[in-house]
Amino acid sequence: MLISSILDIIDGSLLNSPSISFIYSIKTNVLKVKEGDLFIAKDLSEIELAIKNGAFAILIEINAPIIDNEIAWIKVKNIDLSIIKLIRFKLAVKNLDAFYCDKITYDLLKIYSTSFTRNIRLIPSKLENVFKYIDEIDDNDILVSSDKEVLDKIYPNNKNFDSLNKLSTIENLIEHSLFETSFSYENIFFPRLKLSSLYISKFLTLYSFSNQSLDLSKLKSFYNFKPLFIDRNLDLVEFGKSDKFIICQNNKDLYENEISYIKKKYKYAKTIFISTYYIDYLSQEEQLIINDLEELKPILRKLKFNAVYIIGFNYKEIYEYLIKSEETLTLF
Repeated sequence: MLISSILDIIDGSLLNSPSISFIYSIKTNVLKVKEGDLFIAKDLSEIELAIKNGAFAILIEINAPIIDNEIAWIKVKNIDLSIIKLIRFKLAVKNLDAFYCDKITYDLLKIYSTSFTRNIRLIPSKLENVFKYIDEIDDNDILVSSDKEVLDKIYPNNKNFDSLNKLSTIENLIEHSLFETSFSYENIFFPRLKLSSLYISKFLTLYSFSNQSLDLSKLKSFYNFKPLFIDRNLDLVEFGKSDKFIICQNNKDLYENEISYIKKKYKYAKTIFISTYYIDYLSQEEQLIINDLEELKPILRKLKFNAVYIIGFNYKEIYEYLIKSEETLTLF
């Protein structure tokens, strides 16, 4: 790609007269920079390493010393806007389908992105991360983002993922627990699927999109409304082997719906809500506030409960905390 073309795309200014006139690729991670790359320098301290790794051009928003006059130094008024313009230019020449979706569908697509006949390219929240694979995007690929505003900036011709399939009726639904269901869909029976009824419709949207070819065992990697069962000592036990469990959610867009589901489906049991900050959806009397995960077990040991819903930490963080606690006790 010619330096002159880049200048036109991002409305940049060339700060020197370099001996090179082109670049091969664009990088935002200095550790991934190779010979011939344009490095987008949000952190000026990384420029020297980028040059050492072979960068042919440096893109900056703030003035920096020109330490190598052989390569191109490009300055822009807004580096984030320049990232958007570069991505949009790269994608504009491709024949793609683009969809926006909700957070649950996006998380399911992370699990099943390789399960479709067409390549699924998930657009991350940090657009600069798109450069990791932008050169690999081909005609007929599918872009998916959980942020319509972001998708509009880089590929305005997009649609709602939910509009792809009109779901048939779910039949013979049996809720074995909050986290395990059986049901029939289009004459196929799904026995004891470890998925809450709260998210069945989202799963079936992907199931229909894949022409009914999803590996159900992969749902073990879906962590939204996935329980961690614990015993009276607050140690982890196998799925369903205890009447106590913890659910974690660090996505602000999801906890309100999940809390409502718990209150409706689990209203006869004792549920404790713990958060790292006060949330408006619950009264102050309903929630306990913690500042550090190490506070969790000491608090739970003092309380009677069946369920704990934790806001502000994800499944892996809570799982690792519980495992670490068990290993520490074992040492003594």
